[in-house]
Amino acid sequence: MMPLLRKAFAFVKRDFCIESGYQAAFMMGLVESLMLLVILHFVGRLIPSTASASLSASHLRYFPFALIGVAFARYFDLMLRMFSESIRTAQVTGCLEAMLCSQTGCVPIVLFSSIYSLLSGALQLLLILTGGVLIFGVDLSHMNLPLTLLVLLLSISIFVAFGVLSASAIVWLKKGDPITWILGGLGSILGGAYFPIDVMPMWMQRLSSLIPVTYSLNALRLTMLNGASFRAVVQPLTTLAVMALILLPVSAAIFSATVRRGRREGTLAQY
Repeated sequence: MMPLLRKAFAFVKRDFCIESGYQAAFMMGLVESLMLLVILHFVGRLIPSTASASLSASHLRYFPFALIGVAFARYFDLMLRMFSESIRTAQVTGCLEAMLCSQTGCVPIVLFSSIYSLLSGALQLLLILTGGVLIFGVDLSHMNLPLTLLVLLLSISIFVAFGVLSASAIVWLKKGDPITWILGGLGSILGGAYFPIDVMPMWMQRLSSLIPVTYSLNALRLTMLNGASFRAVVQPLTTLAVMALILLPVSAAIFSATVRRGRREGTLAQY
């Protein structure tokens, strides 16, 4: 365990040393998120709670609904992209083959390479939620913190699994990641990040039931805004847990198989 922790720390230290020279990028991303919240705040003034059956039933205004959706959807999108981007960066800098052929397993390497992005994204998520509370007056005082953390943990596990699958796509295809394109591009729309799912056509509602972000955002809104109990979120929690149990081992196996194929064919260094 200690050797793995030292390796994980080494990856975090490496990425921190790289990213510390680009503080402006972090600040620009944060400002962009806060500007989006300003837009959603004023849009929310135009949308009554009665515009959606789900908003009306849960006694929610539009802006708190959108704050949770946008903040966490952006965080989940980061988790989808960070693995493939880490692998792509290693490809173009010529160090991917050396990394994946080292004594450290290929799955730990891709996970360790993304720890810093995970922590940096969590900080940005926290700042966005804090801005929503302090600047726009969103009430999170009723939040069920233990249950919120459980939902977040399961959601992170699922998106880490999809992120590893997208890294497999980069190792195999070299350029172009269909998994991130589908889940990242359509996830925010179909998952209900910006607007309630019940305002969408029925065919879109059916598609939304197939993606994990729908269950994550539904559960997070209930636990953070309404202080919901375990019984109220047992259905999305169960769905997320089943997805995580299936996707985590499957994604690790696929990534390992993709790397072995690249070693046999000598294509790991190609990009």
